[in-house]
Amino acid sequence: MAPPTYNAYLTVGTVERDLSTPAGVDLAVARCRQVGVGKVILEAYRGGTVIPAERLRELRDAFRAAGLETSGGLMPVHGGDFGKRGVGVETRCGFFCYSDEGTQQAIETEIRKLAGLFDEIIIDDALLTSCRCPQCDEARAGRDWGDFRRDLMLSFSRRLVAAAHDENAGAKLVLKLPQYYDRYGRFGYDPVRQGRVYDGVWVGTETRDPTTLAYGYVEPYQPWFHVAWIRQCVGEKFQGAWYDYLDCDEQLFYEQAVTTTLTQPGQVTLFCYGEQMFAETDGMARRVARSRDLLDRLAALAVDPVGVAALRPVHADGDGDLFIFDALGMLGIPLAPVVELAPDLRNVIVPAHGASEPDTPDRILDILSRGGQVIVTLNALHRMLAADGLAGAFGYEASGVAVIPSSADGVIVGNEHTQLDRPCRIAGDLAPHDADVPAWAVVGTCEGGPHRVPLVTVRRHATGGRAVVWNLDGCRHADFPINERLNVPIRAGMLDLPRSALNVLRHIALEPLGIRVLAPTSVAVFLFRRCLALVNYADHPAEVAFEGLPVLAEAALSDHAQNRCTARAALLSPRSFLAVSLAEAPSA
Repeated sequence: MAPPTYNAYLTVGTVERDLSTPAGVDLAVARCRQVGVGKVILEAYRGGTVIPAERLRELRDAFRAAGLETSGGLMPVHGGDFGKRGVGVETRCGFFCYSDEGTQQAIETEIRKLAGLFDEIIIDDALLTSCRCPQCDEARAGRDWGDFRRDLMLSFSRRLVAAAHDENAGAKLVLKLPQYYDRYGRFGYDPVRQGRVYDGVWVGTETRDPTTLAYGYVEPYQPWFHVAWIRQCVGEKFQGAWYDYLDCDEQLFYEQAVTTTLTQPGQVTLFCYGEQMFAETDGMARRVARSRDLLDRLAALAVDPVGVAALRPVHADGDGDLFIFDALGMLGIPLAPVVELAPDLRNVIVPAHGASEPDTPDRILDILSRGGQVIVTLNALHRMLAADGLAGAFGYEASGVAVIPSSADGVIVGNEHTQLDRPCRIAGDLAPHDADVPAWAVVGTCEGGPHRVPLVTVRRHATGGRAVVWNLDGCRHADFPINERLNVPIRAGMLDLPRSALNVLRHIALEPLGIRVLAPTSVAVFLFRRCLALVNYADHPAEVAFEGLPVLAEAALSDHAQNRCTARAALLSPRSFLAVSLAEAPSA
């Protein structure tokens, strides 16, 4: 696969401020060339500011004359008297009301303007709505808000694509999906149906600083799962990825580039042009530019991903397990997202999302009957308790499963009792009647001493099947604050589990693949047909041991001179990656 091409997004603020003079345009051209950017995206609208067609044409021609490709962009957030701002208390963000014809007409006008100037137009990641105005409430006619919004935004998407094609038969309208995939359905995004409508789809792979709430506690593994899941939804319509400099230092920005590279995008967009990104001495894009050859070599190895199937149906609501996939990836479990349980699956993780599909219980039982392994979260099991035979297959009666989010102070594995430095949230209480408990969570009480609550349970079937329950917790819609940014609102408590518990979780997940990996938290494992890639996102060195992976240690690729690899282990410096070829493909 060819390495990705690089784009730079230029906002309306940049157009008005940095490109207001010929010298500013010349500087932008020079900076783009210096960091290997071959295309600029000129934004026409954002937050009430409209760039006239004449000015966009001038800039388009100037960049083209300098040898750079050009596209048009639009960010549909409210400002001034452009459209109607959505109302209601679900969010306080400046999104539009799309039941309003004035809003639709205003945005269509901008799309038509851009289609008359460019053969490619990108809609930035705010084509959503949280409006609850009387007009929207009447239009939804009693339907669920999420269902109504998805239908509304699908209809509007068709209108926009038709307008772009009407204005310019060769124009391609591209939808950039935001990073918060587990919130799509509530606010109008519909990857499968919108993917059929738009000419292309880009995906936000911004992770920024995972330790702050500024843009959410987004784990750096998220781009991998997100893009892989979107590929399941839109197929060949997926074209590119997009990350930014917000809440980043140079290292965090570079790490976004590393993870994004592993997703194999055709294009990478850097958001956005400005001093922090493109300054000659310390612009963040310079670090990525210096690493382009290394990243391209990494991309050449990262082909044909494999891993543990993780069920995430398209319109599923994973409340209780929101964004749990990102955290599981940070535990060193390589995930392969699926949107349905296919008959040939032999090893799958089913979080609460999977319980949204009515046929999931029957398919789980079928996998177990054919000797496969199914791992469910407590939240998923609780949702499926009414399904015939499901609870019993995992070793439970309905009365033995309760969702009661709690904080664990310690973990017991075998004879090892580990006190946690920071409490870890578990999903609830479990009382199995026919299952082993290889790991316990310890929950403090007001009186009578601490309680032991199963953290992991395993029931083995005569068929060879294995039914596993993980008492892990993601997050809930109720965890999002009033001033939310739509991204992950709380830290993933499972990342505070001790090594003993992590080894149990990881061993169970990977055993059907015939491999074993021992690693600390925050070392992500990316598994491909002919490559093992390890990324240490932590601030401390990491020792990783593995079995069942025929690594060619002499062919390791890394971004740190002190990283080492042998046939059975690797040593990674802080904040670095190592990729090594495999002599043969691992079992799928």
